[in-house]
Amino acid sequence: MVDGHGLDAAWGSAVYTAFAAAMAIGRFGGGWFLTRFGRATVLGASAVLGGIGLLLIIAVDNQIVAGAAVLLWGVGAALGFPVALSAAGDSGPDPTARVSLVATAGYVAFLVGPPALGFLGEHYGLRNAMIVVLALLALAAACAPALNRRPAPEREPVAP
Repeated sequence: MVDGHGLDAAWGSAVYTAFAAAMAIGRFGGGWFLTRFGRATVLGASAVLGGIGLLLIIAVDNQIVAGAAVLLWGVGAALGFPVALSAAGDSGPDPTARVSLVATAGYVAFLVGPPALGFLGEHYGLRNAMIVVLALLALAAACAPALNRRPAPEREPVAP
């Protein structure tokens, strides 16, 4: 917000605080939506909502619109990791391995993502660097319906 939209540092910090508050609201209120609509729908809608917010931040050169769009992005980003962990635990055999795989991927993204975006931001600008995040949100939205599929029940071997 400071580099991409010209906000001063104090307003940039306020926008980040609003983003964090929107994520907290999304996490606290997300349980109701998960119970009512299910994981696949909520994860898909979250990715779309976050993507709309991020698209507005990238494409619209208006500080007020970008500041408001941060709220959409925050709410959209709130449930992605916890819902993915939960879905991994329920998705089939060996839930421990599945949860550890999702957790590892999440933490690697947490460690690698910011430096990678910083590198892209130095070369192409921070707003353009966020296109990578937007593409990942689009991928998450496209993959979300797969959570509705249940694993096939395990069959007992048939004797020859």
